[in-house]
Amino acid sequence: MTTAKTTYEQLRPLIIWLGLTELAWIAYWLLSIGHAAPQYVGVILFWVVSMLVWMGAVIRLGKRGFFLQRTRYLSNLVGFASVLTFAFLLFGVAPVAREGLVLVAGNTPDVQLISIHILRLLAIGAFIKYLHGELPLHFVILGSLPDLLFGISAVVVVALAVNGSVGHDFLVIWHLLGFSVFFGAGVSMFFSVPSPLHIYHSKPDASIVFKFPMLLAPNFTVPLFMLAHVIALVKLFTN
Repeated sequence: MTTAKTTYEQLRPLIIWLGLTELAWIAYWLLSIGHAAPQYVGVILFWVVSMLVWMGAVIRLGKRGFFLQRTRYLSNLVGFASVLTFAFLLFGVAPVAREGLVLVAGNTPDVQLISIHILRLLAIGAFIKYLHGELPLHFVILGSLPDLLFGISAVVVVALAVNGSVGHDFLVIWHLLGFSVFFGAGVSMFFSVPSPLHIYHSKPDASIVFKFPMLLAPNFTVPLFMLAHVIALVKLFTN
């Protein structure tokens, strides 16, 4: 019974299901090529399995305090950069993966490439944590608020895209903006914990961002949202 309860508690947080939803959504795009080469399918499956293994590792290490104990070394950013670097190397170096990505991007409707970002409305959870005294105001202003506003904009842009009312240049700017929005959170989470960027000493600090389950945001869900933007930008710059 104790083991079952522990497993349930590990799987219960909404952010886990957000990450799995993103992963499934992007994997669906990547595997939507008709008659894809076996090598390409193998690369995608390897990437998906790698992401699942990474997610499990982040949960396990996070529950042991690994990331919180290493805030001086910008631990969350290391994890964040690792996910993006792995994807860029995998899809950039392997020709079959690179060519497949371009084909997938070109065949994926703009509405789908936009609508995944509606999930960012869940950034409202950070505001709830702030009201409960669990997050500092600087993180909410620089990180959560821009993310939430972008999620709201995704609802509007989806409606416009359905009606064919968004142009190429607008989508380029919108996706670039959505990509860059995350950097505010990426920097501000280190402002009030021991790190080279530590400038705030009042409580609450941002230590919750380095603990399970919230640490999945910088180490899993945010990089996947950024990869979704990259796929959209590949389409916009190659078509």
